[in-house]
Amino acid sequence: MENKNQNPAEAKNDSAPQRPNALGLDVGTSRIVVSNGSKETRSELNAFVAVPSSEMAENVLRQRNMIYERNCKNLYVYGNDSDFFASFLDTDSRRPMQSGLLNPREEMSQKIMQLIIKRVVPQSRKNESLCFSVPGRGENAQGNLVYHEAVLKSFLQSLGYNAKSLNEGQAVVFSELADENFTGIGISFGGGMCNVSVSLMSMPMISFSIPKGGDYVDRSVAEVMGESNTTKVRIHKEENLDLSRSPQDDMSRALHIFYEDLLQSLITRLRSEFVHSSQLPKVDRPLSIVLAGGTAKPTGFLQKFEKTLRAEENFPIQVAEVRMAKDPLTATAQGCYVAAMSESKS
Repeated sequence: MENKNQNPAEAKNDSAPQRPNALGLDVGTSRIVVSNGSKETRSELNAFVAVPSSEMAENVLRQRNMIYERNCKNLYVYGNDSDFFASFLDTDSRRPMQSGLLNPREEMSQKIMQLIIKRVVPQSRKNESLCFSVPGRGENAQGNLVYHEAVLKSFLQSLGYNAKSLNEGQAVVFSELADENFTGIGISFGGGMCNVSVSLMSMPMISFSIPKGGDYVDRSVAEVMGESNTTKVRIHKEENLDLSRSPQDDMSRALHIFYEDLLQSLITRLRSEFVHSSQLPKVDRPLSIVLAGGTAKPTGFLQKFEKTLRAEENFPIQVAEVRMAKDPLTATAQGCYVAAMSESKS
């Protein structure tokens, strides 16, 4: 497979960041985000759209300066351009990842994701440190997780980095809980799953994931509403959803129902992990909880989470406060950067 569209890619990479000493990389189901410690981050949608290869279609892509890859059968528009192209074709974009891991149903998953990562991660020149996010253990995911992590690590090493993985929930801890001595609970509400890490003085004591996230909400709502694709649901969610107010239409009502189901599933699992954990030492003070991720973005999400948590009788630990990350969309990447800097210094 070869890239037949070099000039637009080069033009779009004019603003590529200078090579730093360390990088943090959030490899999410819906978006890939990279941080070099500055306030500005770079991100690309972790998605693509395939169309049959033809000279006419390729001319359209060139005219619109879109990034794409071509093989003998298809043209693949990937990254940020995929969202516009999917809307243009009135279809759903496809994902290299599913439920937080490489999508085994997409034969192009590895190739496309590598192309997307190369859009935001420059080639390393001196073995810089890079930490990348991976999910916690979850239902039927252990073997797939080992494979997913190994594939990513190998690819990032091929770019010249000293690459190490970091639990996604722990990345939220590193990003947001420095003032608490990295002690507390980090939760990343992603597109493919939700990841949780309970950390004591920077050491992850409990980490896990549940196979529900933004995609689960969108897919479930689309099914009960009789929608043929999830894009309409996602757009409605991003533009109209307010979890602090009673829903005013059927789609918002369905979104409320499945958000409540997601939160209840996560809090029930968190309770179970605390009750059954043999690794957690006695906690002598209440723990703060920090929420991050794109699925946590709707208005009222923080209040909905806290209300659901406080409704749990005899919760195993005391909670000091529940707060949102400073930037929910970049917290994981920023936490990975903190870890990468620590690796670089050591």
